[in-house]
Amino acid sequence: MPVARQYILYAFFALVIALQVLAWLQVRTEQARWLNVPQVPSENGAAAFALGDRQFAYRTMGVMLQNLGDTGGRTTAFRDYDYDRLTEWFRLAQKMDPHANFVSILAAFYFSSTDNPAQLVPLAQYLHDVGNSTEGHRWRWLAQAIYLARYKIKDLDKAYLWAQELASIPRSDLPVWTKQMPAFVRNAEGDKQAAYDIMIEIMRSGQHSLPREEMNAMQYYICKRILDEAQAKNDPVCQDM
Repeated sequence: MPVARQYILYAFFALVIALQVLAWLQVRTEQARWLNVPQVPSENGAAAFALGDRQFAYRTMGVMLQNLGDTGGRTTAFRDYDYDRLTEWFRLAQKMDPHANFVSILAAFYFSSTDNPAQLVPLAQYLHDVGNSTEGHRWRWLAQAIYLARYKIKDLDKAYLWAQELASIPRSDLPVWTKQMPAFVRNAEGDKQAAYDIMIEIMRSGQHSLPREEMNAMQYYICKRILDEAQAKNDPVCQDM
């Protein structure tokens, strides 16, 4: 190789190394940063990203959501998440696989752990909508939405409205507490008479079909949680307790 050509090659490598050093000096203090919940693609865009495999798209979203916020060895508090956009991801995943429950589990039992009740409003609405879906056995998510509305968001009006929806689902295989949910919410609101009437009607209509332990549990709830001691002494339902 000619000497001049060798010098050109050495100069090229020296330039590359110098550029690498300069680049390192510029970025050596940079670290991965939390950019919050990413933008939500369209339904077609999400399917295209997974080469048309919608279930693969669902599972990819699930893994992404599960690890969201874990950046550069650091974790992010739920209160710093954009829950409106997060809920858009839940709804998109639901469209990818209407029968799957993994993302709903993340919403109900993971992301619901935020200490900011206002963030839970869109999340609870998502669970309510999924719980009313005709796809699969989804009523459990409606029950979870009622729990969030009642205990975390403290919106008893919404909790009662959703409890009525749960109680009116026309299925005979649902546990009896789904029918009792409106009474639980009414009792929490302080409307003892409405709670009493609902529980009595469930006991009356189920006296020949409900297990004895279910009837006992409702009797206990009426006599110990709805009625005060003086009322329970005079109520026929409580006489044999």
